[in-house]
Amino acid sequence: MGKLCSGDHVGAIRRRQFLRSQLALAGGLLAGPAALIASQGTRDPATPSVEAAARRLDKFFTVSRNLLSPLPLNARIDKRVAVRLLTILNRKYDDFEHQLDQLSENPDASQRHSQAAQRIVAAWYTGVIEGKLVTFERALMYRVVADVLPVRTYCTGKPGDWASAPLPRYGEV
Repeated sequence: MGKLCSGDHVGAIRRRQFLRSQLALAGGLLAGPAALIASQGTRDPATPSVEAAARRLDKFFTVSRNLLSPLPLNARIDKRVAVRLLTILNRKYDDFEHQLDQLSENPDASQRHSQAAQRIVAAWYTGVIEGKLVTFERALMYRVVADVLPVRTYCTGKPGDWASAPLPRYGEV
């Protein structure tokens, strides 16, 4: 009775791994505002508080969700990706903080065509901001078509296959 069977031991390890992953996730979400403060601290002499950075992140996430809605069922936006996107947008564009402040949480038709709104949508869909890769797997352009096309993380042909011209499959076009 005192011995663990192998199934119980494996279950205990999985529970521990689950708890560790959840603690790491919570730590990442708590570190998000701190990363935003670090990215904004070099330009603004008045360093924002953690609460202000958290409010800015919440506004960015809400604006993003409203700009991107309706999303397909298999596509979700992630708060960890939002932290990275907002950090890079703040670094690359000096006026982005002000532009984000000018947007309402639920942008109307005129605000959806603003430069800040276009930057937000482009960042979420491509995962790239001004040539800097922020996210690959979580980019929405892959999530929207995930039911048909897998996210490629490997080369499907031989090395250097991309350099040669494609062969026509069904004769001349």
